Amino acid sequence: MPRREPQTGGRPIWLYPLRKAAARPRARLIVFPYAAAGATALRPVLTGLADEVELLGVALPGRERRFSDPLANGLDEIVDAVGTELAAGELLPTSVFGHCMGAGMALVFAMAHRDLVGGAAVSGRNPPGVPTTTSPHLDDADIVDFLESAGNTAPELLADAFWRNRLLELFRSDSELGEQATQVIETGPLNQDLLVLGGADDPYVGPGGLDDWAGRTSGRCEVLVLPGDHFFVIDRPNIPIITRALGNLVLGAPASTGGERGGSARVGRP
Repeated sequence: MPRREPQTGGRPIWLYPLRKAAARPRARLIVFPYAAAGATALRPVLTGLADEVELLGVALPGRERRFSDPLANGLDEIVDAVGTELAAGELLPTSVFGHCMGAGMALVFAMAHRDLVGGAAVSGRNPPGVPTTTSPHLDDADIVDFLESAGNTAPELLADAFWRNRLLELFRSDSELGEQATQVIETGPLNQDLLVLGGADDPYVGPGGLDDWAGRTSGRCEVLVLPGDHFFVIDRPNIPIITRALGNLVLGAPASTGGERGGSARVGRP
């Protein structure tokens, strides 16, 4: 049975460790989940990060440890709650990471907390101005088709009536959060260093347009395009490359060997 999230003074805990923290971490990475999933789904690309990186997942209501909690009312609730918990903790150089919807949430969080967040890793997300393919207004059949075609939802879950309905509910709620994030991202620039990750065969995010992210930040921007479709980010051959790039971002290494401040460098897997 799903475990409920521990409460502190009647309030849910929004940040939780994705692994045992080092005694003296040097930096922190906050991980936002993609639609209808939890942050632990991205663990394959995180476990190889240096022990000196503190890994925290964002516990959105309605899934994983907060399975029984009502879904979030809006993006502001999430950004404010996570920011409050982060500000109350140890001050560390902090970056954020998300895939697809999670990337949008991570960027909104970075924009709202510029004093706390120095870097952002954006995976499987079109730059502002490019329409997204997911929507809370899709009917059930279209959502199921998307979950099946994206290739990261177990068929047995979609075949089970309870889990199918649960995934539909989560997807609609998360897609609404994604639309809110898109509106915020288009209102202003970022000042964080960006790591932009894309799949060469992603049918939803065209890799050719990812360089446009460089124009959205005054920081460095590295674009890394790897083989794979929308979930290239957890394809086994790509994991060590993505993990290394995340480590460079989080621990403050240059975004690329030749990138200048405010510029973009595009690299890919040999």
